[in-house]
Formats: sequence, C-alpha cells, structure tokens
Amino acid sequence: MAARLVTASLAAPVLLAALWFGNPWLAGIAILSAIIGVREFYRLFDSDDASLPVWLGSLWVWAFIGAGIAAGSFADFLKITLGVTAGGAFASYLWLIGGYRGRKQLASACYLLGGPLYLGLFLAHGLALRDFGGAPELGRNWLILAVLVTFATDTGAFFVGRSLGRHPLAPAISPTKTWEGAVGGFLLAILAAVAVGTVFDLGVARWEQALAGAVVGVAAQSGDLLESKLKRISQVKDTGSIMPGHGGLLDRVDSLAIAVPAVYYCLNTVFKP
Repeated sequence: MAARLVTASLAAPVLLAALWFGNPWLAGIAILSAIIGVREFYRLFDSDDASLPVWLGSLWVWAFIGAGIAAGSFADFLKITLGVTAGGAFASYLWLIGGYRGRKQLASACYLLGGPLYLGLFLAHGLALRDFGGAPELGRNWLILAVLVTFATDTGAFFVGRSLGRHPLAPAISPTKTWEGAVGGFLLAILAAVAVGTVFDLGVARWEQALAGAVVGVAAQSGDLLESKLKRISQVKDTGSIMPGHGGLLDRVDSLAIAVPAVYYCLNTVFKP
C-alpha cells in the first residue's frame, strides 16, 4: 500500500498537468505510453518460438495518436480511425505472412492486432476528447472528469471490496473482486462526477453529470475485468513492474481504456453540451 500511494502521488500530478495544458505534453505522454503499453501487451503472448514486433505495434498506436489530434469533428474522427485500423491491420497481415516464423499463427494474430487496437483506440479517444469539437476547455474538463471518475471508481471498489466484500463478482476472472466493491465503485463514480461538475464547467445539467458518472462507473470496471481476463489467460499477476505498487502501465490504464471512449461517445451522441 505504501508503494502504491507513493507512485500515485508522483504520477497523478504529472498526468493532471498534461491533461490541463494539453499538447504537446499530453501527446508526449501518449507516445511514451504507446511504446511501454505495446511492449507489455505483447509480453502477454507466451511463445517459445517467436516474438511480436513492438516497433510495428508502436507505429500503429502512434498513427492512432495522430488521428486523435488531427480529427476536427466526430465524423472525421470515425473516418480517420477506421482508416488507421484498416492500414494497421494490413501491415500486420503482411508481417504475419512475410516475416513470421512461429507456429502459433492465430494466437499471434490476435495479440498482434489486439494490443494496438486496445491501447491505440484508447489514446486516440483521449486526445480527441481533449480538443472536443474545437472547444478545448470543454474537452479538457470532460477528459478530467473521465480520468478522475475512473480513479474514484477504482478507489471505491478497492476499499469497499476490502472492507465489506463478501460475494465474488467474477471468481473465474478475478477472485478478489466482489459485488459489494463493484457497487461501492459505481456509487463513488456518480458522486465524483457531480463533484467534478461542480468545480468545472461541463455544459450539461446535474443529472447528466450523474449519468456520465454512472457510465464511467460501469465502463471502468468492465475495462478492469477485461484486463484481468487477459492476465488470467497469460497466467501473470501484473503486466509489468514499471509502477511500484501498481504493476505495469496496462494495469493502471485498463479502466481508462474503456471509460475514456465511453465518455467521448456519450458526449457526442447523448449529452451534446
């Protein structure tokens, strides 16, 4: 717990400063995260006869980052990310048929494609949300909401689960998660969203802020369970050790990887401030 708190106290101010000031600081963190995250994801692929190309996965994620920065509208974002997805998939296909010498072709393809899509789409949505519709201040506030409410969800689920948890949520995926913890995280997400809406202008009514918190509360915990499933398949406890007390980078962005896109789509289709 001590290591967990120290790491959070050092990393959180850097992240929040990048969210506040935007590019190039936020883009720089995204680019660095791409290299670390893709490497961690590919390490989950346990093969004794081949390794996956981190350079290819990183380039694909960087293309997603560029898409998030370049997209000026919701429609443009969808078109550009679809093109990046198709281009990266084609490049990966060429590598698989031209340079791959391993035996686990299907598993290799799943991990090769899954890593950049998982991490790249998350980062692309985050950067597009930061400059939402040509209103960077509004986008900044919503991105801060997505991040802070995700952290609140994780915190609520952790502490409520440890103190009150009795009924397993998904024992086959993560034995320590409980329904009590999930409810605690969900409720704290709603309260945190309303609190953020009190401090920052989100351009929507209070009930919509609470609804955004509920969306993040569900999405964040779904992302956590998804990564837990991947680690269960690979039979590892953490994706890495770069963040003492937390594990790897993917262990910290797993919830954000689903929550940030969820906020982005809600903002463009439901709330429309």
